Formats: sequence, C-alpha cells, structure tokens
Amino acid sequence: MHLSRPIRSFALALIVISLAAHAQVGSPDRADTAMLNRIWLEGTNKSRVMEHLSWITDVFGPRIPGSPAYDKAAAWAVQRFKELGVSDAAIEPAGEVGLGWSCEYVSAHMTAPSYMPILAYPRPWTGSTKGRITGSPLLAVISSKADMDKHRGKLEGAIVLVARPRPVRPNFSAPASRYDEKALGEIQETPIPVRPDRRGAQEGEGSLKWEELEEYFRAEKVGCLVEPSSPSRSDFGTVRVDAYGGNGKDHKTRGQSPRIIVAAEHYNRICRVLELGVPVTLEVEVRTTLYDKDTQGYNVVAEIPGTDKKDEMVMLGGHLDSWTGGTGAVDDAAGCAVAMEALRILRVLGVKPRRTIRAALWTGEEEGLYGSRGYVVRHFGDTDKRILAEMDLEAFDRYWRSPLGDSTRILAKPDYAKISGYFNYDNGSGRIRGIYIQENFAVRPIFEAWMKPLRDLGVTTIALQNTEGTDHLSFDYIGIPGFQFIQDPLDYFPGLHHTNQDVYDHAVAEDLIQSAVVMAYFVYQTAMREEMLPRKPLPIPVEMAGRRN
Repeated sequence: MHLSRPIRSFALALIVISLAAHAQVGSPDRADTAMLNRIWLEGTNKSRVMEHLSWITDVFGPRIPGSPAYDKAAAWAVQRFKELGVSDAAIEPAGEVGLGWSCEYVSAHMTAPSYMPILAYPRPWTGSTKGRITGSPLLAVISSKADMDKHRGKLEGAIVLVARPRPVRPNFSAPASRYDEKALGEIQETPIPVRPDRRGAQEGEGSLKWEELEEYFRAEKVGCLVEPSSPSRSDFGTVRVDAYGGNGKDHKTRGQSPRIIVAAEHYNRICRVLELGVPVTLEVEVRTTLYDKDTQGYNVVAEIPGTDKKDEMVMLGGHLDSWTGGTGAVDDAAGCAVAMEALRILRVLGVKPRRTIRAALWTGEEEGLYGSRGYVVRHFGDTDKRILAEMDLEAFDRYWRSPLGDSTRILAKPDYAKISGYFNYDNGSGRIRGIYIQENFAVRPIFEAWMKPLRDLGVTTIALQNTEGTDHLSFDYIGIPGFQFIQDPLDYFPGLHHTNQDVYDHAVAEDLIQSAVVMAYFVYQTAMREEMLPRKPLPIPVEMAGRRN
C-alpha cells in the first residue's frame, strides 16, 4: 500500500529523522556469547519456570479478567516478582475491559433411558440455571426469524439443544509436531499481501445477529441452552470453551441465558436417542457469577532499571488472562512464566542493563488485546481518532490496512521514542525456533547476528511476514517494534488452544526452559545495544500529542 502524504510540519520532520536514526542499518551487532553462556547455565540448571506455571494454573485456575481468580493471580505475580528481586512490580490499570465472570459449579447428566455423565462447561458470561433442572431436552435450531416464530412460547424452562448433531471423524494426523527444515522454510517465505474484497461480507438477508438470539432466548425464559463443542477442535472428549462465536460483545452483555458446551460425542448420543423416538431425561445445574463493580482491566508490570540509558526501555511479556475450560496453561500462563523466568535469570546474574527491562503480564488478550492496547495508549500514543483505544481489534485491523484519511495520524507521547522493542510469547509452550519480524527489513541483520550462537538450541529462522493474534500487535500497529517468536506447534492446535485440555500437564518443561533462556538473551541484547532497534516506515504520519497543524 502506497500513500502519498506531504510532511506538514517541521516538528513531524524532526520525529521522522529521530526515528530513522535508530536504524543503524549495516552496522555490526555483536552477540554477547559470554552472557549467553551465563544465561544458559542459570536458566537450565536452576530453572523455576514450571514452578511459576504451576502457581498460575494449578492454584488460581482459569482467569477471566475481573474475576477473583484473575485478581488473585495478578496479586501473586506482583509478590513473586518482588521475591525474585525485580523492582517496581505493580498492578496497573489498562482501561475499560468489561464484565468479570466465573463459574462456581456445573453438573450435567443423562438419567434416562440410561445413565451418562456429561462432560460440560458453561459458556463464559452466561448466567445460572434456576437451581437443578430436570426434563426432556428439546431440539430447537434457530437460524432465522421463521425459526424464532416456530418455537416462540415453547421454550420456557426447557433444556434446549441449539444445534444438530455433527459427525466425529478419526484423526489420522500426529497429535503433536515440531517444525522441520521444510516447515521452517515455508514460514520464511513471504506472501505478497492482497487487500481482501469485503463487499460480499455483509450478513445475508434473514440471518440473525448474536444480540437477537440472546434477546430471544432471554425473552423465552429458557432453562438452559446446550451446544456441542466446536468442530474446529479435536474431539475425543476435548471441549472448546471460549466466547460465543468470537463476537466480541459477550463480556459486555448482562443477562445472558445459561448455556453449556458439551463434548460432541455426548451431545450426539442424546440427539440419536431422541431421533429413535425414545424419551431422554437430562439433569442440569449451572452456577455462575457476573462481576460488574469494576469493569476496568489490570496489567501486572515489573522491571529491572537501566543505567546510562535508563529512560529507554525494552519490554517482554505474555497474557495472564485465560478461558475457562482448562487452566490457561499454554494460552498463556506459559508466556507469563517465561517472562518471569527471563527476568529472574537476569536478576540472579546481576545484570546491569543499559536500558530498563520491563515485563508486562497482560489482561483481556482473549477479548481483543485489551491489556496491551490500553498500555500502549496510556504510555506511547494512539491515532487522533483513538482507533487503537476504542475499536475492536478486527475493526482496527481493517482500518489500518485500508487507505487512511488525511486527518488520521499517530499522536505520540514522549515515551513513544524511548521504547526499543517488545517481545511476546503466546503460541503454546513450544520452544522458540525463530522470530517473526513484522515486515521490518532493518532488524533482520541484527537478529541474524544474535541468533548465530543459538543455532544449537534450534533457533534458526527469521520470517519477514506478519503474524497475527498476539499482544505484539498493539505495539506494531503504531510503529513500535513488536515481535512474536516462532514456536514449535507441539499439540497447541487443535487439541489445547481454548479447550479443556489447556492444563499444566500439556506444557513441555524443556521447551519452556529453552524459551526463557532465549527470551532473556534477546531482551538483554536489546537492552545493551548502542542504538535502539530500527523502526519500519508507517503509512500515517507521527506527531507529538498536543501539537497540531
């Protein structure tokens, strides 16, 4: 995308020159192998990464923002950072996120024609049943206003099956894998971006919006909605438990009808028995709590102060919040544990970084990167239309990748020019194999030099292309170097991501130990480098906040 824009002010020209000065393109970047050796010995012989992970997952469990579990995990993280000798650990507001929610109890059984315990989880932000409900389920697939009319007045107090049964297929692929040379080579290939044609993306005539369905079920006073686990995840008792259709409004909507997600095999059996004309009796009880006294989100931050360049910083992190089927181990307590362990290693080694090293454990990533977006807006800047702060992530992504009006610019705060880069870990617990550089050509030679001594650890690959879906995007969107590491996939997809199998037992210890070592090394190199990391050109101008033409 090429946008022709005149430079409108001398102030803007100064900013462009200042940021360009960070590039240092072509200059050598020395890999500090002596420090890497010390990081390796401390990180492998005395690792505490799995201890951090166990606290976050086993003790605090699933962590929806605004829930008591999240709050307890955040308070623990602050205390743990302090125990590790990391200064300035604190809980920091991130702006509006939405309603907190937790599940206190769920029980589901088929009691006739024979007994079957049902593997079930409440959909986040849905309500409680009115005690224990016992009755024959009713299949009511509602996808149009005609379907609404067909079932109107018939659903009060009922246990409603909302979808038809779906096939469960054998899985002929290995449940877990590592990248081989061929796969890493494919990641390095850079696709040419083509702007998608969205003219036909509008909802079709007669289709129902999520809000309409919720209002309908609420008005009908259903007893409990029951749906099978998504086909986009593996079956065999694996249940996907996350927001309803990714609509981005669940966490802001009160009064939702109780809804449980059940294993596909259990759901299908119930439907087959009904099709045989045999009466079925289900027994369901759900107890959930909605928290609305404080709808702000809160990040955890901690840092090792810098020395001669202490006003500049390098950041690292992962997200502390999680979905509620499992305990959010590989998505993304693993990233938080890696960030904690990286800081522990550097602190134990007595590192005196030139730049301040700041870790952040983000809130609200699963709802749309709320924690990191709020942090970036608060500390570094936003567009003059407050796109980053106020739009949902999908809308912002569409806006950013389309031609922008002349009135749009980034309003930068003073710290915008003082952050060298942000490194994120949020693709399961697989070891680091390289890094996505988000179309930033200038950092390639720098990272190539740093990665040479990491080849024996399997870190070999630099991918020019963008990667999506993690908190590095909040930084990248306004021109701050933000990076997500390339990680071995293991069994992250389809078996763990957003499912009830996302638990401590599926996190691979040796991979997280390697990742903490690599993270500590990359952060150290960035903190000690003479110049900050180079920035890629932006499609919109940058202006200091408060200065307008």
